Amino acid sequence: MTMFRVIPLQTLVVLAYFVVAFAAPSAVDGILLGFTLPSGASWTLTTGGLLVAIGLFLLYVEILKSARTTMTSLIDHGLSLMLFCLCLVLFIVLRQAGTGTFFLIMVMCLIDVIAGFTVSLAASRRSVDIGNGM
Repeated sequence: MTMFRVIPLQTLVVLAYFVVAFAAPSAVDGILLGFTLPSGASWTLTTGGLLVAIGLFLLYVEILKSARTTMTSLIDHGLSLMLFCLCLVLFIVLRQAGTGTFFLIMVMCLIDVIAGFTVSLAASRRSVDIGNGM
């Protein structure tokens, strides 16, 4: 169970994106759901939009996870950084990753890295302050 705690949840979104992008490249922009709003505007949800929405939810969970100050959280942050670096390289060199959807997923990975280190640093600083009786 501990092993799965250190795996960044954004990995699931990145893997799901590539499963869709390689299996059926046009499916990333495929419409999953669509209807007309009371305003008369037509709203559609694409596969890429769904992946971004799931990624945003998982980003929230990752930020909650980053409040831990354990060795596994440090490993999680390191793996998140490696995932962002991998996404950046893939975005630059791989045709299937050169989309707006993957760019947003990559930005979520970056936010995960920045927020993870920031929240962990703030949480550990509070632990030290409380430990010193302040």
